[in-house]
Amino acid sequence: MMSPGHRFLRVMRRAALAPVLTIAVAISLAPPREARARAPGDGVTRAAIAITEHDYDRARAELAGLEAVDDEAVRVELARLSLYEGDCDRAVRLLARSDPSGLHVAYEGSDVHGRELLDISRGCARVTAATVVEKDAAAGVEVRFQDEDDRAIFPLVVETTVKARAALTRDLGATWPLPTRITFVRDLLSLSAMTGLPYEAARTTGTVGIAKWGTVTILSPRASHRGYPWRDTLAHELTHLAVTRASLDRAPLWLQEGVAKLEETRWREPSPFDGRPPPDAIVQRGVDLKLDVPLDRLGPSIAMLPSADAAMVAFAEVTSFVRFLEARSPEGTLQRLLGALRTMPVEGALREVTKLDLGQWDAEWRGDLSRKPRAVLSPLFGLGSRPPDARSARDRARLAELLLGRGHASLARRQIDRITGDVTQDPSLRHLRARILESASEEVAARAVVRDPASVVASSGPWWAIRGRLARSAGDGAEADPSFTEAAAHDPFSIETSCETIAPTGGRSSAMCAAARRWNLADIGRD
Repeated sequence: MMSPGHRFLRVMRRAALAPVLTIAVAISLAPPREARARAPGDGVTRAAIAITEHDYDRARAELAGLEAVDDEAVRVELARLSLYEGDCDRAVRLLARSDPSGLHVAYEGSDVHGRELLDISRGCARVTAATVVEKDAAAGVEVRFQDEDDRAIFPLVVETTVKARAALTRDLGATWPLPTRITFVRDLLSLSAMTGLPYEAARTTGTVGIAKWGTVTILSPRASHRGYPWRDTLAHELTHLAVTRASLDRAPLWLQEGVAKLEETRWREPSPFDGRPPPDAIVQRGVDLKLDVPLDRLGPSIAMLPSADAAMVAFAEVTSFVRFLEARSPEGTLQRLLGALRTMPVEGALREVTKLDLGQWDAEWRGDLSRKPRAVLSPLFGLGSRPPDARSARDRARLAELLLGRGHASLARRQIDRITGDVTQDPSLRHLRARILESASEEVAARAVVRDPASVVASSGPWWAIRGRLARSAGDGAEADPSFTEAAAHDPFSIETSCETIAPTGGRSSAMCAAARRWNLADIGRD
């Protein structure tokens, strides 16, 4: 998994920053083909709509009297219901009764290819065969972990899910059939098998989470060296489930992703890194590089765009546009728009709710964007630029790591001191410098290196962890506690994050510390 547009940080081996910009998406992969139509009022169609709305009891009632009918569409919806409820083996059995290669049923609420559904059901059955399931009945959360050690983050998963659902109910009027189902997988191959997103597309764009088949499938934080912002990613994916349910899966991609980007941080207190880098600055740079894409031509998924840069620009476009739409509209406009999509196309829904069509909104947004001052975008984010002497900085950082790992802090410091310019805003380099100074018993100087979030371009688990440790050592709990919370939101299974945060009486981080010790990643310079 890689970070879109993060060229320098992408090649920085152990000194590299964890992904700064990650992809979390909803996908629709069925190619257009001639379909077998169904009558709008028949039981199968009503069941399909109920499944899309995540109303599984209603879907089961509609299909109850049809199971004995020899109808491929009935089997498809029974299999789809099984997949949405997490029973992948039953979905395989239902679909394998006959060759589904040529089956494509499309009707209100459903557009399903039998072969695609069978392949995904088989992939899901393989991935979930040995998963561990944790449930919180009171919170209405059910989580599958492909890797048993990931169970340590279950309390954080529940907390994030509950808060994100509440925020989405507040902002979008979302309602939540329970339980909310989430699966943590260990790698991109499993993510692809569970969802149908092609593996190469996931690798190219840096995809870390997908909302599909009524479930959030998300990479373990351990899938990426130094983690990634997995809690915000989970909130992003839950937004996709809410939007799909509210709009009957008829929200266009720009609205799906724009609302998800808007909501992915609203479940928690603001962070100093929210809105960094500014989406408007990325769009402006993308226009210069001709990487921007019209909102209505983004394709089936941002995860399937041709490059990480293209995905980065597309996310910035939809984020900037939906923020503009929300800011220029009365309160509750997004909620009303999602509701209108249930009965009319997006153009009609936009005109009905906002009095303007997409072309008019797009023109107003682009005009507003053109009048804004251009923000400086750090070359650390790529998009056609690269910090001067990036290769030299990478080599010096690596040498400094090796020297530090062998107990030569003074020599490591000489190497890190020779790195100057834009690359010093890389939080991984700030983390390394602080570790070197800490090793030399210069804790005051070490704390100064990581104290100011404005000194780095993006959030990073190791940066937050050492910031918390140094603050706690100085007796500053007001800075230490939120720093460790942020560290766990990125990189919960590092010794530095989890084992430094255990209170004398234990606590939830003790399980993460035990998992981190079992994982036993080598410290800086000892790999």
